[in-house]
Amino acid sequence: MTRSPLPARATGTARAARAARAARADRTTWAGRAAHAAAAWAALFALVHLYWLLGGRVGLPDGLSVLDNTPLLVVDVAAVPLCAVATAMALALARPPGARIPERRLLLAARATALLLVVHAAPSVPDWAALALGRRSAAELDAMARFATFLYEPFFLAGGLLFALAAFGRGMPRRQRSV
Repeated sequence: MTRSPLPARATGTARAARAARAARADRTTWAGRAAHAAAAWAALFALVHLYWLLGGRVGLPDGLSVLDNTPLLVVDVAAVPLCAVATAMALALARPPGARIPERRLLLAARATALLLVVHAAPSVPDWAALALGRRSAAELDAMARFATFLYEPFFLAGGLLFALAAFGRGMPRRQRSV
């Protein structure tokens, strides 16, 4: 007795439906939302660096141009592709496991990114604490210190925390990732 092709098709359809539900579930977990937020953060950072590379000055301290400062120019040239890779990595964190990037490598790269971003922002923590406790005022900071303390370093810290939430949440069992 031969089997009808219908059950095989139905099984394939059911498998596809389960995979689609799993993908939707990944996007609705806090880790999935953190991964999407990390992707948006990285894309925004890439656009900011590209804007500065093209001569834009908004967001930079007065009188500072990336094009006139060789070290900053080198940093910006490197930052744009790095941010593009970080965007792709964060989007991979939002997808179900088993996609094109091996899970262990993806998690290692995401955790390393989170660590790098948080460590980058760490030197500003004493300034933030002194300002919060009233032991220092913003008027005491020069333009570059204000730029780093109030804009640049908090942005690095936010990115680091988003990548950490996405990476560590991805490593948890699905039940613990749910909202």
